[in-house]
Amino acid sequence: MHCCVGRWARLSAVCGLLISWPGRAAAPAAAPKPVVVLFVGNSFIHGGYRPVLHYNAASITDENHHLSVGGPRRQQRTHEPWGGVAGIFQQLTAEAGLHYEVHLDAINAQSLQFHYDSARSVIDRPAGWDAVVLQEHSTRPLPARRGGQPALFQDYATRLEQLVHARNPKARVYLYQTWARADLVYRAQAPYFGLPLDSLALDLHRGYYDLARQNRRIKAVAPAGDAWLRAVQQGVALRNPYAPEAGKVNLWGEDNYHPSRWGAYLNACVLFAELTGKDPRRLGPQEKAAADLGISPAEAAQLQRVAYEQVRAGRKVR
Repeated sequence: MHCCVGRWARLSAVCGLLISWPGRAAAPAAAPKPVVVLFVGNSFIHGGYRPVLHYNAASITDENHHLSVGGPRRQQRTHEPWGGVAGIFQQLTAEAGLHYEVHLDAINAQSLQFHYDSARSVIDRPAGWDAVVLQEHSTRPLPARRGGQPALFQDYATRLEQLVHARNPKARVYLYQTWARADLVYRAQAPYFGLPLDSLALDLHRGYYDLARQNRRIKAVAPAGDAWLRAVQQGVALRNPYAPEAGKVNLWGEDNYHPSRWGAYLNACVLFAELTGKDPRRLGPQEKAAADLGISPAEAAQLQRVAYEQVRAGRKVR
């Protein structure tokens, strides 16, 4: 009996040495494959102004930064790469423990038609994309009587969707709904002068959601514009930046149409909720991007909540 025990002990020891031997160690688990996402748009996706413009640029790929000066995709560039709303989005995904590889194709003042004509090499990359976010020029989805070009919006958004799906039929294509520009409402002679902000917001909502209903290969609308209106209606944000009110954040930047740091953060929270399916409220009031941008914990929590509520409501609309 003692002999058997001794043999078993020696055998166990040898097996233990074999298992623990460096040359036979189990291979480490492979890193999860990233979700590769491309943001396509203009200054409404790169933010327009500091601190948003260059935020977290080192963690994403600015597809237009390396281009030579003078080309159509190299307009009005700074020397530094851009981060913007895409950079904020990447930071949020990292904090949530998600693995997203973020690329940005943002060209000032341009439409989806321009991207189709001049940036097709980015969008139609051979490896394809897991997700693509399309942002149209701020006025194109509006009715023609208000200065919009809805037919061109629908045409080129559809062309880009088809281009993406030709490379990867499983890619998720989203429309990034923009917000009501205050300068189109409160300035004399503006297309919506004399009408409430809600009228412009509703026209944008219809433009984006109508296309998503017509083209079922579009995964969803990321309702940033609707989230802005929700923040206004709930008293979180100013309704009119030309008439400031104490205790409310201003979602518009200094020109009253690009996003401020608060507006950009709200947009990124909407995109985070829509693309990842995660609740932005779980990021918490001490979230890093908000702190980096100078947004208070209380403001961050409010904007996260608004984004969550609007994305949840938007899924019922379509």
